[in-house]
Amino acid sequence: MPFIPKHQHYVRAPIKEALIGLGMDRPSSSALADLARLDLSARGYSGPRNIYRTQLEGRIEGDQATAKADHGQVGYQFIGEDGRHVARIDLDSFAFSRLPPYDSWEQLREEAHTIWNSYRSVIPGRAVTRVGLRYINQIDMPQPVRDFRDYIRTYPEISSDLPQAVAGFFFQVQIPLEPSGVFLSLTQALVPPSAPNVTSVVLDIDVFRQGMRLESDDEIWRILDELRLQKNLVFESCITDRTRELIS
Repeated sequence: MPFIPKHQHYVRAPIKEALIGLGMDRPSSSALADLARLDLSARGYSGPRNIYRTQLEGRIEGDQATAKADHGQVGYQFIGEDGRHVARIDLDSFAFSRLPPYDSWEQLREEAHTIWNSYRSVIPGRAVTRVGLRYINQIDMPQPVRDFRDYIRTYPEISSDLPQAVAGFFFQVQIPLEPSGVFLSLTQALVPPSAPNVTSVVLDIDVFRQGMRLESDDEIWRILDELRLQKNLVFESCITDRTRELIS
């Protein structure tokens, strides 16, 4: 196994969004009325803004096809006064995001934990079935980029029989991180450049555990701390020293 440097705090961290996500079994529709009591104004959050979901159901019987759309409210969104924090809470999930500039894991964790406690105050006792941590990074490489592998170590391989110039790419892989029980969804894509004379690639790291029923908040946040370590390992595994020089 190649040597992977220990994760460090990067001065110019390429994080575009950091998100803590918790999934739960869908409750009865009456829970929406309980969610309506959630008030985050004391912490400077505006809202709530209604969240709606549309589900399409199709059916074919013989030579007849029918379709039905179900459109209804499922939750609420709150935005922090600085516009950098977004809480999205619906009937079966809790998501808390930090937008740029990213501060630290400790700051993200503390604020998300506070909002989660507010959620628990109006809907207590619900078991969590999925715990996830997602970091969306954008790496801006100075042009000309002759080989993406100078900056990123995970890259779609192109047959040597084809031209090697790349005008765009998108790929995603799912990897079990054994023996931790954690799964990784890794997405990379070439995106429009964020500034002149750079080439921009998104490195989207989503690590999660699912299939359990957690009722202890201490256990939920312990798993999140473990996921953060896994996320750091994945990030360091995907970049090169040249990228480290760019963001240090």
